[in-house]
Amino acid sequence: MDTAHIKNILALHFHPQDGTPFWLERQQHLGLDVRETIQSHHDFHRLGVMDVAALRSRPITDFIPKALHQDLSSLLLSETGGTTGDPCRRVFSPEEFHNAFIGPWLKAVAEHNFPRKGRWLFVGPGGPHIIDRSARYMARALGSLEPFTVDCDVRWIKRQARGSLGLKLYTNHVLAQAANIISHQEIDTLFTTPPLLVSLARIMTPGQRDQIRGIHTGGMALDHTSAQELQEQFCQAVILPGYGNSLFGVTFPKVREQNDEDVFQVQDPALWLQLAPLPADAQSRQVLTSSVAPGLRGRVILHRLDESFLIINLVERDTALAVNCPNGELGLSHIAPLEFATPLDRQGVY
Repeated sequence: MDTAHIKNILALHFHPQDGTPFWLERQQHLGLDVRETIQSHHDFHRLGVMDVAALRSRPITDFIPKALHQDLSSLLLSETGGTTGDPCRRVFSPEEFHNAFIGPWLKAVAEHNFPRKGRWLFVGPGGPHIIDRSARYMARALGSLEPFTVDCDVRWIKRQARGSLGLKLYTNHVLAQAANIISHQEIDTLFTTPPLLVSLARIMTPGQRDQIRGIHTGGMALDHTSAQELQEQFCQAVILPGYGNSLFGVTFPKVREQNDEDVFQVQDPALWLQLAPLPADAQSRQVLTSSVAPGLRGRVILHRLDESFLIINLVERDTALAVNCPNGELGLSHIAPLEFATPLDRQGVY
């Protein structure tokens, strides 16, 4: 991560008068001058683990620099799905939203020859989840009509027990809406979550699957086995998975040889994904001081430095294998959630 960018963002968020209330409180609690102490990303550990409870409960303006409070009407709100608890919230400026979601998408489209000017169907969460807004911008960026959409309330789904009647009825409701659109609208591009894509494939006819030219998956990792099975079912399609979330944006895999695992790389100067050795205690500062060697699994630590919002040392729920890429940057493969006490039942179709 560029040192000049780090210093500029920290100067804004830690300005004594016009800075960010949450981070100024954090600085006072730690008893240090962040603008003098933090010289590079190697110093981020000095700030300690990000307070996730605060992201879930404090007013959003506590995380926005006071210098930007007169421009609140231009900012875009985003909330997480709430897999591990109450949702976390943040904002993006229009430029930050583009850099986090659309810029990496356009680079991946060019690298993977993803089809343009298609007829899109997006099946996924709307409402407070920025993935819906991303789907609309992604399609339009490729010269397409705004996607046909089927809303999916992931927070409700996560409240349903695995195998329950409630989960079955809601999933069938979502799939029936998608099937109706596919039957009438000449859909050739899909954007949805991996579990929903698997379910969609089962109800689509061979002819409908053959019409699909592009598939983008998001919301959770697409495992290698599922990817191979889906490629056989959608044999005409470019399948382009994304790894990201509502807090940091999205990353895409580099072009791979056939049957190789996907390796995701960050292509956004405001974002740094660190892999900390396992086991990683989300409340321990030790988790922040080292990174795993290539070939080992680590827990994802999120750092995203934007003018509108600062996230440093947020311990994510995901783990990944570290890959040393040819350009010297860190790559992430075999991404999978950390095992929680109540994990998979809360994942739902998301």
